[in-house]
Amino acid sequence: MKLLLTAFLLVSSAYAQFDPATNIDFDMPIDIDGTYTQQPGQKQLTPAQRMKLLRKKLEKRNELMVRRKIETLRYQQEVEMMKKIQAAFNKTMQNLDNIQ
Repeated sequence: MKLLLTAFLLVSSAYAQFDPATNIDFDMPIDIDGTYTQQPGQKQLTPAQRMKLLRKKLEKRNELMVRRKIETLRYQQEVEMMKKIQAAFNKTMQNLDNIQ
């Protein structure tokens, strides 16, 4: 058991496959220590480019969050309006029944 654990800890990098649902490439090597080793042929992003990408992702996420919030509020208002219309309709039907 200890030998297996020791052998596992001696592995210097972990590999997996690309998951399209999360846009994470698990094939890129990451050392166990947490340091990133860039694959050959991949260009290095400058800090400004990384910030631009991060800002773009955050803007998309915020836009989606605002859309969801607007949709939730719209739904709640429609439910309230439906209840008011239903109450008014029921009241009208009761008035019609009382007249007859």
